[in-house]
Amino acid sequence: MSADDSIHTPYLTVQERPARNMAARLEGVLTVDEPTNCVVVRKSDHLVEVAWPPGCSVVSRDGSVAVLDADGRTIAELGDTVVLGGGYIPPSAAHTTSRTGRARVFAVAGSFGLPT
Repeated sequence: MSADDSIHTPYLTVQERPARNMAARLEGVLTVDEPTNCVVVRKSDHLVEVAWPPGCSVVSRDGSVAVLDADGRTIAELGDTVVLGGGYIPPSAAHTTSRTGRARVFAVAGSFGLPT
């Protein structure tokens, strides 16, 4: 990654410890909250900040931005519709800090990926 890529790569909210025992589902389009430059999910008419499992990261490559799992595999790219399992909780309960200032984040605790 070049120094120029790092300027444009958005932030990713990541949990320090994995969330557990949640069964909500979030489906929406992976996008960036422009004011905070943070990866979020657009669900209908609002943005949801996602707290990704430990080890997840975001990369900018070949003109696109992708969220990677802990093993470096692509979960999704910006513009993809994603389906995430987890739940809405305060950032402190997700063992993270909200980059967007929201009172609740969607902590991914189950499956994640693209809809089938």
